[in-house]
Amino acid sequence: MHQNSAPDPRLIRFIAMDMDGTILDAGYRLSPRVKDTLLQLQRGGRKLIIATGRVLGAARNFLQDAFDPDAFVCTNGADIYGAGGQKLAEHHIPSDAHAILKAVSRSHDVLFAWYLGEDWYYERANAYSDFYEKRTGIQGRLVNFDDLDDASIVKCIVIGPRATLLAIRTELAAQAGSLLDTMFSHDEMLEIVAHGVNKRAGLEECLHALGGSLAETIAFGDAENDLDMLKAAAVGVAMGNAPALVKAHVLHIAPSVDDDGVAHFLARYFGMNQ
Repeated sequence: MHQNSAPDPRLIRFIAMDMDGTILDAGYRLSPRVKDTLLQLQRGGRKLIIATGRVLGAARNFLQDAFDPDAFVCTNGADIYGAGGQKLAEHHIPSDAHAILKAVSRSHDVLFAWYLGEDWYYERANAYSDFYEKRTGIQGRLVNFDDLDDASIVKCIVIGPRATLLAIRTELAAQAGSLLDTMFSHDEMLEIVAHGVNKRAGLEECLHALGGSLAETIAFGDAENDLDMLKAAAVGVAMGNAPALVKAHVLHIAPSVDDDGVAHFLARYFGMNQ
């Protein structure tokens, strides 16, 4: 942690955090120390914002009996919610991209999932289907994507070998670069959202609704889809388990999620007794 480069902690009113690999470990568990630290800061007046690739229901499910966030930036910024779950904004995939997404999904042997609301849909089961159901806590629904042409797609997620995902990213950039953006949330997980959607834009919109700004925010993350948010926040913190690409673009590094990195960093930054 570069203390001299960080603003006065008294200026920080908001704590934004990714979930998987940041506050949730590989078993999707939130440690008691992280929970207690966040609750202490929330009770002291700071607001907690979840910024995740997850949909709202999945995010809430993994935080049960832990703490109640003051807001949610879900699906990488495509859906934004207040504390009570009221939707503040949505930015979904344009219908002009549906045919392209279908064609690309059918040309690769990966799990290609479309999110509609809180549910995800797929055309072909494979080795990644069970993994993703466990990760989300949501059972996928097997469909023909042709039946979803008129649906509002929140985002797509593709799970498979990284080399295949890189090829898919290149194809989508060439065919739909003005309609879609892509980002990795894990080495083998590629997120597809509407052009202009990302955690930074979603967080900024969320903060505006809460009467705040990025200049008053500390943000934590561990993956490529967190990077825009980390670079824009007053204090952007990469987890110790983040890839080198992410760490190289931020000033602050917390210990690993397995070592309660968020709690350690917050306690030191705010001068908390633990």
